[in-house]
Amino acid sequence: MMNEKAKKYVDLFRKVKIASAATVDQDGHPRSRIINVMIAAEEGMYIVTSKGKPFYEQLMNTGEIALSAMCPDCQSLKFCGKIKKVEKQWVDKVFQENPGMNEVYPGDTRYILDAFLIYEGSGEWFDLMHYPISRETFSYGTEEERAGFEITDECIGCGSCLRACPQKCIAQGEPWRIDPVHCLQCGACREVCPAGAVRKLHA
Repeated sequence: MMNEKAKKYVDLFRKVKIASAATVDQDGHPRSRIINVMIAAEEGMYIVTSKGKPFYEQLMNTGEIALSAMCPDCQSLKFCGKIKKVEKQWVDKVFQENPGMNEVYPGDTRYILDAFLIYEGSGEWFDLMHYPISRETFSYGTEEERAGFEITDECIGCGSCLRACPQKCIAQGEPWRIDPVHCLQCGACREVCPAGAVRKLHA
């Protein structure tokens, strides 16, 4: 079951609708194109593509996709997840919820398309337009990914990290603590730490 936070951002992907979708081709090269998020549901996000496109082959071969979109107020959305082809009935459901598709694929020509469900993954909403910056992670079907940096027990409490931080989102403590909600993830704190106490989290 998708939690409320994930549902909010999945619904936002649907509201924005237009997203960049990235995949990897058979030679390991990145590929990107603009797609529409056709349906937002409890089980995930649905998209469609036609069998003749390289995008289709890449989805089938890798089972993975990355989305990025720009919200109306200039916040960004991103999501990396796993994807699978679903039953043909979902093509009809996509056309019901997106009637403009009938102009592109009239009548039974729609069935050259297949529907795909992004059934699990992790994402992030990021607001760079206000100070301090804000970010929030979300996921469904899997655990949220941690990214950015954290300060370990090797911290000597010198405050170099706070002085270097553009957003001043580091608080004194034992060890000092980075607030991930307002962190730019720029790595300035790690660059200046004399004790090597700042560790990168790999998402």
